[in-house]
Amino acid sequence: MHHNTREQAKGKSVIKSVRAAATAALAAPLLALAFAAPANAAPEDVTLTAEIEGNYVKAAITNNSPVEILCEWATRPDEGPIVTSPGGRIYPGEVRSYTGWTVPDGSYTVSWWCRTVDASEFWGTGDFGFDVKTAEPIPFTAPVVPDDGGTDDGDNADDGSLGDLDPGILVGILEALTTGSAALGSS
Repeated sequence: MHHNTREQAKGKSVIKSVRAAATAALAAPLLALAFAAPANAAPEDVTLTAEIEGNYVKAAITNNSPVEILCEWATRPDEGPIVTSPGGRIYPGEVRSYTGWTVPDGSYTVSWWCRTVDASEFWGTGDFGFDVKTAEPIPFTAPVVPDDGGTDDGDNADDGSLGDLDPGILVGILEALTTGSAALGSS
């Protein structure tokens, strides 16, 4: 009988070990999911702003994520070669300003991508070889004429410009001035 009790205790011990192993095996993936970084990056974590003056384009990338990232940006013309930045690492909380380049006259978009160092999260315009799209490309046409800071209501009446003035009106004004000048000189 004594032998039988030992066998029963041994059997219960094996059952407990199997249960513990099974519980650990089932819990491990659930814990990994609970503590893993999200697969989809929040769009506001990493952003790009572009500044275009005439034909000169430059950009700044802001990293509001809690991790170090790698980034690259480019100007993509409607026709012709893509001009790409050298890229680089951007640390959490950093705003990296990139010196830009001059582009020929034409239509372009500014595209970009960033990823975590371990490539677990991506941000960008989705047209850089990565399918993840968290922002729209920024379209522009060069040269970009700087805004004078005023409001453009379209009437050009007070902006010092001739705007849509019909040249025929100028001819009529000049003729009236010439006629008036001649009339004044004859008296």
